Amino acid sequence: MAEIRSPRLLMEECRRYTAQLSELRMLLEERLHAARTELARTRPSAARVRQARLDVAAIEAALERMDRGLYGTCTRCEAFLPLDRLRLAPHVQQCASCAGETRLTA
Repeated sequence: MAEIRSPRLLMEECRRYTAQLSELRMLLEERLHAARTELARTRPSAARVRQARLDVAAIEAALERMDRGLYGTCTRCEAFLPLDRLRLAPHVQQCASCAGETRLTA
C-alpha cells in the first residue's frame, strides 16, 4: 500500500527541491556566463573556443531540460542524478553508469 505523507512534510520536501533547483540554476548560469566570456576573449586558442562552444551547448541544454521539468534525470535510463554529481557538473545529462564513467571529472 502506498505511503501517505502529511501535507506539511510534502511542502517541506517541495521547498527543499525548489531551493536545490535554484542553486543548480545559478551554477548553470554562472558557468554559461564564463563560457560565453571565454568565447568573447580577444584571441582565445582554437581548443579553448571549441571547449567553450561545447560548454555553452551543454549548459543551454541543461537549462532547457530544467525549464521542461526533465533536469536531474539521465537522458538514457531516466534515473535520478545524484545531487553531488549535479553540484560538481550541473550540465551533465547522464548518470555515471550510462556515461561509462568510473569517476566524474568536471
